[in-house]
Amino acid sequence: MDGATGAPPGSSGATAEDRLERLIAAWPDGIVEIDRRGTVVGWNAAAEGLLGWSRAQVVGTFAGETLLFGAFAHTPVGLLLAGDGRGEAVDVQLDLRHRDGHLVRARARLVASGAGRGRTVSGFLRPAVERVRVAAPDDGLHDRLTGLANGILFGTTLAQAVEESAATPGSLAVVLLDLDRFTAINSSVGHAGGDAVLTALARRLAAATGEVDLVARRGGDQFLALVREPYGAAGLRAAALTDRIRLALAQPVAVEGGEVFLAASIGVALNTFGVDDPDVLLAHAEGAMEQAKRRGGSRVETFGESLRIQVLDRMATEHSLHRALERRELMLHYQPVVELAGSRTVGVEALIRWDHPDRGLVPPNRFIAVAEESGLIVPIGAWVLEQACHQLRAWHARGPVGPRGSVEVNLSARQIDDPEIVRTVESILTRTGLPPECLTLEITESALMRDAGAALVVLRALKELGVLLAIDDFGAGYSSLSYLQRFPLDILKIDRMFVEELGVRSGAREIVAAVINLAHALRLQVVAEGVETERQLAVLQSLGCDLAQGFLFSHPLPAAELRVGVGVGVGSGLAASA
Repeated sequence: MDGATGAPPGSSGATAEDRLERLIAAWPDGIVEIDRRGTVVGWNAAAEGLLGWSRAQVVGTFAGETLLFGAFAHTPVGLLLAGDGRGEAVDVQLDLRHRDGHLVRARARLVASGAGRGRTVSGFLRPAVERVRVAAPDDGLHDRLTGLANGILFGTTLAQAVEESAATPGSLAVVLLDLDRFTAINSSVGHAGGDAVLTALARRLAAATGEVDLVARRGGDQFLALVREPYGAAGLRAAALTDRIRLALAQPVAVEGGEVFLAASIGVALNTFGVDDPDVLLAHAEGAMEQAKRRGGSRVETFGESLRIQVLDRMATEHSLHRALERRELMLHYQPVVELAGSRTVGVEALIRWDHPDRGLVPPNRFIAVAEESGLIVPIGAWVLEQACHQLRAWHARGPVGPRGSVEVNLSARQIDDPEIVRTVESILTRTGLPPECLTLEITESALMRDAGAALVVLRALKELGVLLAIDDFGAGYSSLSYLQRFPLDILKIDRMFVEELGVRSGAREIVAAVINLAHALRLQVVAEGVETERQLAVLQSLGCDLAQGFLFSHPLPAAELRVGVGVGVGSGLAASA
């Protein structure tokens, strides 16, 4: 429908095509033209006013993904495109999707023209439109907020589908979507805004799923879709579906006061050989979704053999962790923190280890993530905190034999979310008799920035107890200097990856120097982690770094083997067997 616009209407320079183009542009009804493939090829200003899409945004897109709710082939537009009659005109009511995700109901006159590949349908949309809230039937099987099926209906349908498709592996797919950072969205726009986001998302999913058997809200910010393909190609249809879902998420959702941008982690599971249990199929979809989360979110993962092995290993680890505390399999090792200017030990960091009866000594990176996801990190973290405080209190009581100073203990993101965390820390300090200023709580940069507003509230409450606060692994996450200034921090710990590159990669010295200067400008002490060579140590000393820890000084050791004195030479081995 594009044309020249140079001459005024009625002038001798205006062609018939020019005049038609201007007439369409000025027409008070929205005019949309869709070709045989379902692609939007025409769009006027009134259509943009009704539906929010600019011409540049919508022309060239598939109408079944951007505009029309339901399966495209079964909409009035799709049916007219599939026919052969010329000049057909029908008056219909269309459910259309606004750019911000809400449903627009409009009266439309559809006119078909052409045949074969050249066939098109033009729609004349009346300007009387309305927002429509999907009403959920009060049958206990639909979600009241979104109108979608709920988890009960989805589970029943899935069980029936699994039974009917048992003989055809690959004929079913479960797609599980979990919004990324929805807690932060809720915090920023409020619960009413969060509900508006979920409602808009539900409408987009309903439009994107089309021919999919069922789309449901599982609860919270999780949604499910069931794909059936009797010929064993459910995986292909699920892949196409996830592409449409990601396209549906690409546009922001309008909420009061602005827009919200969405991203989601999506897991896909198929009824492959041996998977004939609906609960297993759901668990596989959840495992794939969690894998997408672990890999940074905003991605799709499909459950396969390698992921199955990982899930089984994680399940076994979680099962063993439940018993690890009561069986006293967990232990703490301690690594000295050294003052670079005075070459003396000023404290230790408590590091958890797991002495597994079958696997031997299990490093933290093999079980901490499992503890975090399962929620076991809360009781385990409380145990670590109490043990570390008891140990430092015992060292203090013995005089100069053991470490003085403070003990550093890590807090995970899950612990920060725990509403009891402040009371837990306070009660442990009371029971152990350790002065608050002798305890440093470390929080990773990524944990702080995951929900910076909520974390700030917790850190301020902890600070009121008198403990010291450190930001750990600085530089490994996504820093926000504005929040860094607001957090009541005392210590900044430089991530080991920057220390490892000192003297190896050009520019590493400048990066570390900038971090040290930034920390000092904010009146924070700086600890360099992972110091392993004399060269790294010399660079850090020249840059004015305050403290350091790493293998150059000592490996983490059990309390009984740690013997740290004051004034021991840096680099000479601060810890030795007692």
